[in-house]
Amino acid sequence: MPCRLLHGDSNIGKTMIVEKFLRDNPNVCNDLNEVEVRRTVHLQMPAKPSDDKLYAQIVEGLGIQAPINRRGVDMELLGLRLLHRQPPKMMIIDEVHHLLAGTVREQRQLLNQLKFISNELRILIVALGTNEALYAMQTDPQIASCFEPFALPKWRESSEFRAFVVSFGRLLPLEKPSPLADKAIIQKLMSLSAGLTGKVTTLLVQAAELAIRQRTECITLDLIEQAAASGIYKYLPVGLEAESF
Repeated sequence: MPCRLLHGDSNIGKTMIVEKFLRDNPNVCNDLNEVEVRRTVHLQMPAKPSDDKLYAQIVEGLGIQAPINRRGVDMELLGLRLLHRQPPKMMIIDEVHHLLAGTVREQRQLLNQLKFISNELRILIVALGTNEALYAMQTDPQIASCFEPFALPKWRESSEFRAFVVSFGRLLPLEKPSPLADKAIIQKLMSLSAGLTGKVTTLLVQAAELAIRQRTECITLDLIEQAAASGIYKYLPVGLEAESF
């Protein structure tokens, strides 16, 4: 099965892409909210990966509470049975760079598990991670050939970036339109964010909050500079900027 590795810098927007895709491609549920057709299963690579923890994440991703006391429980067998019972068309694995927390042997073992799952159930696997994930995938030439890498580039000052900023600004709960297409604002956002989607949107969210608090109800260059100077935007919860999509 053709699989893909999406990799890029932290805050580049990988999580936003996944969340948007999951919203656009929901599982099909019946009137009792039970999944009848599973299109995707989404999970994270465990921080300290192992076969047992990986399959526990798969079980949880399928909506089943993994046994707390796993003694005597074959998590691999349980996970595979659940996948066979209702195979998703796609498995999305986030934070795949966590593979590097294991030894080379453990990395190859887990990558072989992913390859096995993909081939056994004919499931497309999309892995996401930082650029370090690319190194993890390349530890085994066979695995590297299975996962086609796709780098998520940083934004550059362009009409596409301006359109993104303007469209995101329309989602913010402000009473007045903000001049986000102005060249000075675009250049300031670019210099403050280094072209990272997460930093751009977090700056805009924080500037919008300042606009509400100060009752100006629109984002200005001065408010963006205030948001950056306060440093608060660095500590907003991850994913906050994606909630409106």
